[in-house]
Amino acid sequence: MADQMHFRNTSLTRTAIAALLLCLSIQTFSACTNETAVKKTTGGYSYVPPVPAPTPVDSRVQNYSVTLLDGGGSKFADLIGNDKIVLVNFWATWCAPCRREIPDLVNIQRELRGRGIEVLGLTVEDPGRDLDKVREFTQKYGINYRIGFSPMEMFMAVNGKDPRGVIPQTYIFDRKGKLIDSARGFRRDFKDWVLAVVEQAEKES
Repeated sequence: MADQMHFRNTSLTRTAIAALLLCLSIQTFSACTNETAVKKTTGGYSYVPPVPAPTPVDSRVQNYSVTLLDGGGSKFADLIGNDKIVLVNFWATWCAPCRREIPDLVNIQRELRGRGIEVLGLTVEDPGRDLDKVREFTQKYGINYRIGFSPMEMFMAVNGKDPRGVIPQTYIFDRKGKLIDSARGFRRDFKDWVLAVVEQAEKES
């Protein structure tokens, strides 16, 4: 069935996956604040690139088709790169930590769009069942960036060897589509981290 996937050789429905993600998101609300990539200095924040460099996203991810909320669809490979720095945020309407990030994402899109930087929000919900709910949610929260639906198989491929499937997750790609850095779970310094990563990417581009 289309709404089923195999996870550690067990067939799970999207509902079961959603419940798992919800539990993990709650658990990581204060625990998964991976803030090692940014250090405080007297002048504010300075970016410390991850060591070793981030492992490239599984090549299979590039070929997955993403259903877009504003209509149509596109391969993931066509949504990143193209001479733009793209912040990809995996989320869901029921995820409390994800909702906390939305104001920052809205501000980032508004403040940085003129510099060739875009935010792409990919919900792990089902477009066949949750399209209207997601559309109403984006209107309620004033979301000004592109929204799409990530196939569950694509989301799990992005997670690679880490099967936890925690959300929110954020991946920042440079202008050529190369992964620069990522964050799993909610982090208190989210916007500062994003701005620092983007600044580093601009220096290298």
